[in-house]
Amino acid sequence: MAIRKLCPALQEIAEKELNETSERIKDDLMYIREWLRKQPHLKVRTDDQTLIAFLRGCKFSLQRTQEKLDYYYTAKTILTEFYSNRDPYDPDIQEVLKLGPILPLPNTASASSPRIILFNLAALDPDKVSYISFIKVQFMILDILLQEDDHFVVAGVEIWSEMKNASMRYAVQLTPTVVRKTNAAFEKGYPLRMKKHHCTHCPPIAAGLFNLSKSLVSDKLSKRMFLYSENNMDKFYQQVSKYLQPKDFGGENGSLKELTEFWKQKVESYRNWFLEDSRYGTREELRVGIPKTSANMFGVEGTFRQLTVD
Repeated sequence: MAIRKLCPALQEIAEKELNETSERIKDDLMYIREWLRKQPHLKVRTDDQTLIAFLRGCKFSLQRTQEKLDYYYTAKTILTEFYSNRDPYDPDIQEVLKLGPILPLPNTASASSPRIILFNLAALDPDKVSYISFIKVQFMILDILLQEDDHFVVAGVEIWSEMKNASMRYAVQLTPTVVRKTNAAFEKGYPLRMKKHHCTHCPPIAAGLFNLSKSLVSDKLSKRMFLYSENNMDKFYQQVSKYLQPKDFGGENGSLKELTEFWKQKVESYRNWFLEDSRYGTREELRVGIPKTSANMFGVEGTFRQLTVD
């Protein structure tokens, strides 16, 4: 099996919290591949590293893994605004990468701690970048982390949305439909362990949007979402220590400039992966039962893409 070996601290989490045992991995992978083979509507990646990420994210529940894989690839097919034209050298994507609003931070609190992803929303410029392009790059980076970051897959993720000096002009693009689609793709599609979502320096209008987002996710996830104003940042520092923050925020976890360049190059290095990824998804006309659409998945009408699968 071509699966990366976990460090001892993460291996302990995988065994204690994710129900992973070395004896069952081979059989579970074989079971999922056999199930996929019998799903005529699914065209998916079946390499060991991809499938083990889904198994771990679903705590080795085979039923949940099946459901998650189906949702992940169905969303990639239906949500064309987020998942089509993902060439890293596309001008819109390049603009987002140059600004650096989505930055996984290199150091974690310990060998067994979650990956922290900084959403530096002040870096976004509504005159250069649409909110949809921002979300598209967000999912591209999540796809990369799913492939190569064991902290992200095993220990989980903490999102830190920094709102200080962020443009509120994006509010008009943040319709309930966009928020609902984004949250559904993130929560139901990705096999990740969402530990916490911190939103700092949150102005009133952004707080309203944050609370809208909370209302559209599960109760479990909603209870892990926290707002911090200018007056209660001390509570945030108790959650994410100064040491774990970028140098620009007084920490030691890389500089915004360095991190932006690193992730721009990282996404570009995945160009062939993303171009190939456009081949994967669902053919809804072959699905047993009712075909999935934007309306019956998200309660909204939307574009639908038919994939031609080789």
